[in-house]
Amino acid sequence: MPRHELSAFEKHIRRIIAQNLKSASWGMTQAELGAKSGIPTSTISGYFAQRSTPSPGNVQRLADALNMPKSAIDPRFDDHLFEKQPGIEDLYKQLSPNRQQIVLHVAQEQLTEQRQQS
Repeated sequence: MPRHELSAFEKHIRRIIAQNLKSASWGMTQAELGAKSGIPTSTISGYFAQRSTPSPGNVQRLADALNMPKSAIDPRFDDHLFEKQPGIEDLYKQLSPNRQQIVLHVAQEQLTEQRQQS
């Protein structure tokens, strides 16, 4: 159970990771992948079922076990990931004025919280 509601981006990342792992480990059981990577089978199962997101260390272990770059498993390691995503300004401009106010309000709350934690 996540500690917070996952964003659409986080859900999308989990879906891609699951798809990439299923494709890269085709013909291998989750137990075999776990043994090869040193990651518990229950954890591997969580990645496949999109219940959890692998840590950077586990992405590396999986990449090593599957003999592939980390970016082939987890798109967050792709140097061009954020170039493919629309910028916040582009998204903001597409929103109605009412929704733009919501975005501004949330951003202000986040900035206040960040400053208080520093």
